[in-house]
Amino acid sequence: MVVDIKYHCSGEIIEWKWSSDSKLLPAPFWTSCFLIDGLLIDSGAPGSVEDLRKFILSLDDDHKVKKCVITHSHEDHCGGAAMLQSEFNIPIYASKKALPHLKKKKNYPDYRRITWGFPYRPFNAKAVETSILTCKNKYRFDIIEIPGHAMEEIALLERTQEWAIIADGIMPKYTMIFGKTTDIPEDIFQIYESLRKIEEITKNMDNLVIFTAGRGVFKNRSIIKEKIEEIEDLHEKAFKFQKEAQDKGLDGKRFLKYITRKMFGKENFIGKLTRGGLSNQNLIMSLLEWPLEKK
Repeated sequence: MVVDIKYHCSGEIIEWKWSSDSKLLPAPFWTSCFLIDGLLIDSGAPGSVEDLRKFILSLDDDHKVKKCVITHSHEDHCGGAAMLQSEFNIPIYASKKALPHLKKKKNYPDYRRITWGFPYRPFNAKAVETSILTCKNKYRFDIIEIPGHAMEEIALLERTQEWAIIADGIMPKYTMIFGKTTDIPEDIFQIYESLRKIEEITKNMDNLVIFTAGRGVFKNRSIIKEKIEEIEDLHEKAFKFQKEAQDKGLDGKRFLKYITRKMFGKENFIGKLTRGGLSNQNLIMSLLEWPLEKK
């Protein structure tokens, strides 16, 4: 396993990153937890539990974890929460929409087991409402609902410091999403709307720092605008190539293959590896379900 620890914002925020070192993976897939004044945001993957335990035990009294909030119920964000609760008596919080998902057993497919480990241990969490304070009341994070990647996902916004912790609310590039046949279906329109919501809420924050899960820290708001424009471009292209495919009389698999080839060259190998669970074609189908006039 691979662990990386980074310090941000004059050391006020500690990012704990973890990835499996499985040789079956084409590259490391990272997940992150963020520690701010005793508040831990997310808890890693099931496979990271032993490493997370070592991290928690290594912390001095000034940095001890006193409570944890989970951004969403995907296993790479809540996999260590049961351990934190049972071994360290750390209270766990999440959005009300996430609570039923967190206390259920998860039986996710092999490719996610290889990436994030198995098994997932269910747990009971408390509902977080409109905001959450860090442990010495040093910072207050507002809770912002950002559905799309997960319908229950939340972001945490510290308005005074201009910090936004958005987990998987932004991806490096929108080429694939999880499909409706999986247990974690994504919706590109909801992702787009959530990005617009974040852009609106942070419009006067010139010094905004955006923290993502394993995908980097961005020190201005421009990334939000870039991702909004990227999705708008994909939306227009999907409908353009849909019309071309229809004009050629294509249907079924040939229809989707044509649009995929035009937009992405060919289906990503991850689409084949996941048997269509995470694929370019899922993104195309989600884009086409979103009417152009709704933008």
